[in-house]
Amino acid sequence: MLEIAIIVCVAAVFIIVAVRFPKTANLSSARKEKMLGDDVILEAKKILNEKSMEELPEITSEADELDVYTDEVSELLKSARDKIESGKYASAENILIDAICKDSKCAWAYERLGFIYLMIGKNLSDAAESFIMATKLDPNNDRAWFGLGQIYFTEGHYNKAIDVFTKAVNISRTDPEYLAFLGKAYMEIRQYGKASKSLKRAASLEISNQEYKELASIAEDKHREHSRTSKLS
Repeated sequence: MLEIAIIVCVAAVFIIVAVRFPKTANLSSARKEKMLGDDVILEAKKILNEKSMEELPEITSEADELDVYTDEVSELLKSARDKIESGKYASAENILIDAICKDSKCAWAYERLGFIYLMIGKNLSDAAESFIMATKLDPNNDRAWFGLGQIYFTEGHYNKAIDVFTKAVNISRTDPEYLAFLGKAYMEIRQYGKASKSLKRAASLEISNQEYKELASIAEDKHREHSRTSKLS
């Protein structure tokens, strides 16, 4: 179909050029044919270029993750996100609560609330409750699992922390922070082999992070020492 369309376009151009450039006695047939041929080629290229431009797909901006909610809730969430990025946590908290009142199943709002409570040092139980609600509504919310893990880690519940950090890592395997915290939790319960593996992976993903490298080295040394001690006993 495309070839036929091009032939039709070229034929049309021949007709247009024939009208625009009538026969002239002063020009030889060969010269006139050459001129007509050149003009036809130029006209055909112009038509094809214009056609190509018309068929170019419209470039759209990347979709915002918050556009999945209703317009009203989406606007509230975007406003809260802006407040959080500006460090205005109190204002963001109020907006998020308003969003939850309008959509009680908004996992993003619960997860961000947990983050705020964690950042401002508010009662960790409120933060934990928010993160848990977010994971119930959206089990694939890696940020909520990670936030919950941070709370368990802070409270010294290392096995619980490992469990939820592992969930976060399984959802987002290339996040160095998730892997680093998982490694730290393993170190706390003296599982140095697993700690070393997680921390090495974190260091390889964020090569500029000196802390990850040092922790990976410490975990590896402790793993070797622990292995030698186990063999001797």
